[in-house]
Amino acid sequence: MFQRFCVSLAGAVCLTLAGCGGGSGEKFTPVTGKVTVGGAPLASGAVTFHPDGTKGNKTQHIPVGSLDAEGKYKLMSATIEGAPPGWYKVTVVAQQPIDPANPYAPPKHIINPKFSDAATSGFAVEVKEAAAPGAYDFEVTK
Repeated sequence: MFQRFCVSLAGAVCLTLAGCGGGSGEKFTPVTGKVTVGGAPLASGAVTFHPDGTKGNKTQHIPVGSLDAEGKYKLMSATIEGAPPGWYKVTVVAQQPIDPANPYAPPKHIINPKFSDAATSGFAVEVKEAAAPGAYDFEVTK
């Protein structure tokens, strides 16, 4: 009885993990890029790819990448590297760190806040295999 319970539990755990990971059947394409402001690397912030359903992208994944000191990012879809192929609207968010002395103050944007909204950022890209160099690079303004 106990052995049957353990086998059933192990099976349920495996099915759950397969459903949460790459078991969805979607392919993922590596996506890396660079964000600059005035030609210089944007050294902090994040890039988010929002699936564009109006162009047929029905994925449930919202790939995100953090910017490093050189303005470079690599997208992750939850724990999977990359993004499913398709069209995305792209946002870039960069804010100053929260002031511990005034944690309720509104955030101060390092770049124009229009880039943090998919409707106003002006960035749209198609994730595809063998994308051209620089296909996922973005230039933002202050």
